[in-house]
Amino acid sequence: MQPNILVITADQLGAHVLDRDEGWVATPHLDGLRRAGADFRRAYVTFPLCVPSRASMLTGRMPHEVGIGGNRAQPDTVVEPGARADSLGHAMAAAGYTCAYAGKWHATQASAPADAGFEVLAPFGDRGLVDACAEWLRGRADEEEPFLLVASFDDPHTICEYARRQPMPYGDVDAGGAREAPPLPANFAPAPFEPEAVRFEKAAAGQVYGTADYTADDWRVYRAAYRRLVERVDGYVGRLLHALDSAGLSDSTLVIFTSDHGDGDAAHGWNQKTALFEECVRVPLIVRGPGVSPGGRSGVVSVGLDLLPTVLTAAGCPRPGELRGAPLALGVGDGAAERVAVVETRFERSDPPLTRGRALVRGPYKYTVYSWGRHREQLHDLSNDPGEQRNLAVESAFDDVRDEMRTSLLRWCRDTDDRDFLKFVPLPTGTPAAVHEEIFAVPY
Repeated sequence: MQPNILVITADQLGAHVLDRDEGWVATPHLDGLRRAGADFRRAYVTFPLCVPSRASMLTGRMPHEVGIGGNRAQPDTVVEPGARADSLGHAMAAAGYTCAYAGKWHATQASAPADAGFEVLAPFGDRGLVDACAEWLRGRADEEEPFLLVASFDDPHTICEYARRQPMPYGDVDAGGAREAPPLPANFAPAPFEPEAVRFEKAAAGQVYGTADYTADDWRVYRAAYRRLVERVDGYVGRLLHALDSAGLSDSTLVIFTSDHGDGDAAHGWNQKTALFEECVRVPLIVRGPGVSPGGRSGVVSVGLDLLPTVLTAAGCPRPGELRGAPLALGVGDGAAERVAVVETRFERSDPPLTRGRALVRGPYKYTVYSWGRHREQLHDLSNDPGEQRNLAVESAFDDVRDEMRTSLLRWCRDTDDRDFLKFVPLPTGTPAAVHEEIFAVPY
């Protein structure tokens, strides 16, 4: 029997806020969802920015594979991801599902388009979103046809407006004073051997980030405000799960909760997204429902690549062979082979050349490369250095690991035709000259 599927997304919610027992945020509904479901603790986005990340979730493809490299308006040659015949809404409708969407789309336009395979219940915006979903769920209680409902919340993304001292779209939050705020994170200070490119980009877009003049106390209050916004989302999730239960649909519905990217949250003195720091690229991924064995999952997964195969498998549909992702390990004994997760980024500015970056996570290691600058190559052992403070790429003792990660990234870029970054990948020791010549057949 095909289960119903409810996908809930929050915007700009980093996993670190939920998975640390820090005592500074109260999320009873998300905590309950985690206890009852499979908790993927190493879930990475494909791009720490709204539009490209959401394009991946809809299509199961890397952003560069669908021609989307940022939030700005795309050229006419780029097809809206939801319009693809094999995208989430169309694929699930073909599998016999009634598909509905409520809230933030932003892949590429703000609200879900009419040709994406979904009935649009509510436009972009959190006000009224839960009510629209609850009313729709009540109408599904006696229907035999399974449904896919996506409820996409904007918060805690409005921390961006908070940092810029702009009005908050859904109302202010009471962040309190610095004395009541969370402490600074252990990795607050920029690390030794930090990539030059990231600090340059933040300075170049100071009006976007809004934190250039922040004191230590300002950062602490920022962290408090972010947690109040996360709590607001938790309230939405609680109401939505209550509506599902009231309609008698909880036992027959697979619930998936995740986010499109995280927030720097003062780590490395960073806020917002786009950088490849863990706080920006690792997000919650929780699945509860029929056939799901509760508990933590420690394997590396990709939200953007794995969401579509997971939903298709739950619906009993074969996974298209060209998709790189894999269904999430939900049941008892569903072990996963060692995976890699690759994250893309590109900073949007009016003056080219634009800073690009790639991060590859495999086992305990995370390998990050930016397209230019001092210390553009980063290697971290996340099992011992989750705050990314010790760059092993500058230590000769880790040259073999660095070369293995270089090889993995080079292979990935070649296999996925990632021409936007291929010329920036540091080549492993001993790479044949022919490979270099192939990459630079067109020098620039």
